[in-house]
Amino acid sequence: MPDMKPPKKKRAAKGVNKAPTSPTLPRRAKSTAEGSDEPVRLLIENAKDYAICKLDPRGRVASWNIGAERLTGYRQDEILGKHFSCFYPAEDIQRRRPDFVLKTAAAEGRHEEQTWRVRKDGSRFFTNVLITAMRHKNGTLTGFSLITRDLTDVRFAEIARGLYESFPDAIAVIDRHGRISEMNAQVESIFGYSRSELQDKPVEFLIPERFRERHVKHITSYIADPRMRPMGVGLELFGQRKDKSEFPVDIMLSPMTTESGSMVIAIVRDVTAPKLATESVRKTNEELLALVAELQRRDSEMQALISMDDLLQSCTTQEEAYKVVGLAAGELFDGQAGCLAVLHESGQYLEMVARWGERPLGEPIFSLEDCWALRRGQLHEVTDPQSGLLCRHFVSQPETSYLCVPLTVQGEMLGVFCLVGAPAKRSKHQVSQLQLAATVSEAIKLSLSNLKLREELRAEAIHDPLTGLFNRRYLEETLPRELHRARRAHSPLCVAMLDLDNFKHFNDTYGHDGGDSLLRELGRLLRGQLRKSDISCRYGGEEFVLVLPDSSLADAEQRVEQIRAQIKDLQIPHGEQRLSALTVSAGVAQAEDHNGDPRELLRAADTALYAAKNAGRDRVIVYQATHDREL
Repeated sequence: MPDMKPPKKKRAAKGVNKAPTSPTLPRRAKSTAEGSDEPVRLLIENAKDYAICKLDPRGRVASWNIGAERLTGYRQDEILGKHFSCFYPAEDIQRRRPDFVLKTAAAEGRHEEQTWRVRKDGSRFFTNVLITAMRHKNGTLTGFSLITRDLTDVRFAEIARGLYESFPDAIAVIDRHGRISEMNAQVESIFGYSRSELQDKPVEFLIPERFRERHVKHITSYIADPRMRPMGVGLELFGQRKDKSEFPVDIMLSPMTTESGSMVIAIVRDVTAPKLATESVRKTNEELLALVAELQRRDSEMQALISMDDLLQSCTTQEEAYKVVGLAAGELFDGQAGCLAVLHESGQYLEMVARWGERPLGEPIFSLEDCWALRRGQLHEVTDPQSGLLCRHFVSQPETSYLCVPLTVQGEMLGVFCLVGAPAKRSKHQVSQLQLAATVSEAIKLSLSNLKLREELRAEAIHDPLTGLFNRRYLEETLPRELHRARRAHSPLCVAMLDLDNFKHFNDTYGHDGGDSLLRELGRLLRGQLRKSDISCRYGGEEFVLVLPDSSLADAEQRVEQIRAQIKDLQIPHGEQRLSALTVSAGVAQAEDHNGDPRELLRAADTALYAAKNAGRDRVIVYQATHDREL
């Protein structure tokens, strides 16, 4: 035949060497040589185990066979014309893997790899992929052949084999005759035999002789009911090593059906170390049982102590602390009664501020001499009320033991902590009631001392030490809050600013002591004349500010006028003489007129004050908008 001349065959061979095709497929050149490629086409289209398709030079699918449809889920009419990258996972597409594969196949003639591909439904499968460049006899690239084989089952079989060999327990496969047909590496490691020594040996080969008869009964029972279960439940099982030594084991049996018939998978675990550990734990637990209840009790007490301490640290007033102590002590000393009494400000007596329990306790008020703990300055415990030295601050004589703990910080007496009905002595492992009461008392006295110090510092920070009135700092903190409260309640609020007339002359005449006496008396007068809801502040040297909530402008003017008249008639004691007080000028402004801005409200009152000064002093003037224009 003319088209089978040797030169043409060489050129075809050259093309094949550059881009070899799969050895499983007939070569197109050979089919052409036989006169027709129809058999090859039919073979390709009907191959079910291989996905075979043709790609154009740009990677678009040009032909599609039954195997490709079966493997990927795409029908021929769905896939033709689509780029073959649709078979790649998203991460490979992002890395431009399809383009790389085509370039490699075009440059080297072919590209083969084992990798994951994606079906139409999104599921993945592991494949062997062979891409071969197809060229015209003149060397022009005409496309690519793409042959794909599903290796998912092979891949999973490799993974399963790897898991089988690396499993930490010994695995032996026993045939229906009771012989070992397969085993993993752990069988060799645990029993000391090689695989060749155990292959086709009876499984009793690995069992101590004294247990073999019992083992046969177990096997017979298992064959009658083949299901996954542990072997010898409730019995101690042993294995036997090559050196005849024995060791405890756990065995799990599972049936398996194969082409060769029914088999049993036996998973054997050496439990020597767990057995020893269990025995050690058992002995340790026996030694610790006596301490468990106490540890639980201590933990409960510790949590309660931590909670009490945390709450005490969060308290801002001593009254809050008293409530916390009553609740926490009732939890810590369940079934017992007690109380907390603190020293009054006068230092003459104590008053009960917190109590817990149901039995009646002491008097609500009692003297320091009534408590032996306060007399002695140390804890006082009475175990037998019939013979002990009893305190006198109880309503009636206690019928059970009790203890009193004095609360003293750096020599300062704060109060006393009393606990009635202390239980009998505990075991040597238990913390005594006395220790717990001392710990609680320590937390209480430190908290009360800190709160007292905090309140003293707060009072010093917001009060003027000379007049006893609030200072300017307190005014700046409080006025915005009072204005906000007045707006919410739709109630009036007025501010008055007062200034002593000719105070400098008074100070120069009578000295600073005389000036201080005047200011002290003025502070006393203001505190006595104002309501509890009113706020009086020393704003500057001889300037004072009054905040009058719930007061109309007319009421505020009237009240300030009364104060002005009383200041004018004030007699100031100074040494052996009494000094006449000065006059005072005042300005009054209402919050509604200034949109509730604290600075504007003070400015308005100050403007009215200057208007009073300019009008001749010794008078009260209400702020008017015209005052701003006059100034």
